[in-house]
Amino acid sequence: MNDTLSTNKVVRDAVEAGVKHIWIQQGAESKEAIDFCTENQINVIHDQCVLMFAEPSFPHSFHRSVLKVFGKLPK
Repeated sequence: MNDTLSTNKVVRDAVEAGVKHIWIQQGAESKEAIDFCTENQINVIHDQCVLMFAEPSFPHSFHRSVLKVFGKLPK
């Protein structure tokens, strides 16, 4: 199974299980999975690196700070 099909299946399984917030890591996202989340009122974060929230992780924490200053930090 390729990554896009895996992402689509995981997203659908998560929504079926009642998950309301999904993070799709960079490189694993698919338009279909993102659209599915949006259509089902799921808070989806994509096109962002999860390492921005790891500690300690300097350049990622710097990136997080920049996004926060500009109001672009994922919620």
